[in-house]
Amino acid sequence: EQDHNWKSPELIIHSLVNCVSKNGNLLLNVGPNARGIIPGESVEILTEVGKWLDKNGESIYGCGAAKLAKPDWGRFTQKGNMIYAHWLYPNLGELNAKGVDGDQVKNIYLLKSGGELKYQKSWWGNTEPGNLFINVGSSPQKPVEYDTVVKIEMKK
Repeated sequence: EQDHNWKSPELIIHSLVNCVSKNGNLLLNVGPNARGIIPGESVEILTEVGKWLDKNGESIYGCGAAKLAKPDWGRFTQKGNMIYAHWLYPNLGELNAKGVDGDQVKNIYLLKSGGELKYQKSWWGNTEPGNLFINVGSSPQKPVEYDTVVKIEMKK
């Protein structure tokens, strides 16, 4: 009754992505009152998280760590030949998916819409092997709805 230190949907989603990207699980404590009723604030927050999972759950359920270094802009999860780039933080222009072999990429999409994204293996003179640059726009952007998920489909 006295605890009003609610976690935001964004913090819960970021924590979930962070855990899954390290082969972990996230445990949430939602305490009902003496009559067994879950507080309305908790219901609202969990409903928001559920809406995000409805659209992006493919990047969480059954996924685990990708064998890629943590990028500055977010996290990676992976299931089979699908790599999910979780764009959590603002970024300038291209997302550098360092460690993803561009020659092995079949396609790249925004998970929520299915819209195809352009990509290239070099950007502004950076021709280092093992870099993949995903075009998400030319101006500094913040991901929408807590976490924008980019689906990278690798060749089998």
